[in-house]
Amino acid sequence: MTDTTSSSSRHPSTSSGQRLQQGLAAQNAGKLDEARKHYLEAARLLHAEARSSASAAVRRERYAQGQRVLDKAKEIGELLAQQAEKPAGRVRAEPDAEAPPWLLAERPSVRFDDVAGLDDVKEQIFVKLIHPFTHPEEARRFGIRPGGGLLLYGPPGTGKTYIARAVAGELDAAFFVARSSDLMSQWFGKAEQNIAALFAAARKESRSVIFLDEVEALVPKRSSTGSSVMPRVVAEFLSQTQSIGGESENAVLLMGATNEPWAIDPAALRPGRFDELIYVGLPDYPARMRLLELNLADRPLAAGLHLDALAELTEGFSGADIAYLCTKASERAFLDAVEMNWVRSVELSDFQAVLAERRPSVTPDQLRKYETFRRTRQAG
Repeated sequence: MTDTTSSSSRHPSTSSGQRLQQGLAAQNAGKLDEARKHYLEAARLLHAEARSSASAAVRRERYAQGQRVLDKAKEIGELLAQQAEKPAGRVRAEPDAEAPPWLLAERPSVRFDDVAGLDDVKEQIFVKLIHPFTHPEEARRFGIRPGGGLLLYGPPGTGKTYIARAVAGELDAAFFVARSSDLMSQWFGKAEQNIAALFAAARKESRSVIFLDEVEALVPKRSSTGSSVMPRVVAEFLSQTQSIGGESENAVLLMGATNEPWAIDPAALRPGRFDELIYVGLPDYPARMRLLELNLADRPLAAGLHLDALAELTEGFSGADIAYLCTKASERAFLDAVEMNWVRSVELSDFQAVLAERRPSVTPDQLRKYETFRRTRQAG
């Protein structure tokens, strides 16, 4: 696979590189707020570079770098919030702090063409979330209500978060991503305030996608928790999701991801909330071929290495497993180059050596549990 993008576009621009260096220097000097601002700007510049690149491989590389920097900014933001918390003799609300990273909207450059395989998943998402906005007159004619909620569930490492970013990219929508751990707090009433603030921020955009990861931890079955906090949190979530979607100018689309759909409060799975559940399973053969192509696009491969053979060998592997396999196989050739001065390509034997020690991360027992859940949903 040939990358026609110039070599200069493979590396962060001077501007983003300078911001990264400034952020690192500020962090080393203990100036966390200043470091966070530099990292956020560096992430914005890297995402802009991704959008302007003509190469899909370089877009993914730039976007991944931007996400890593954004995660670093998020870590610093969480640390600053922790530093702002002070012990109190009585229960009270947490002091106001700078806006947390999960309230910062992204503009993903990822599209569904960048998502390997999963054609049935894409088709369901197009019907539910994409077509009603791109074909509004037809949607009205057939009584299709734009927006609403959609829950992606399945084994870990199958690309659920990547799919959500692709939805926002397809719709050119602001993308808000939060984990349950971002929204929860030790302070009385703060978790409910965080949920309300997240939806309020999304409604300020002309079109937005809220993506909640680890949904089962945010809205667990109320009957299974002895916490006095969680019923209030679940109630606030249910209240906020009553008004999502629709044809308003400030349409909010709700997406979530979970590895444990059976642990979610049933009220969150009713119409108007996560009313559509889509199973994201392990990649099939064409998807594994595409994943191998994407992960090996810019790496030197031996002439006798055939990806179709690797696709056969990786049956049962998740997308994350395949990415790991490609990295570890490439590291073997890399070590020969730097330690033995033996410059060579990545060979089939490198993959076989990794496969001899690495098994699929998703077990048959896990897959059976998802199949049981799917059958129960369909029968119910």
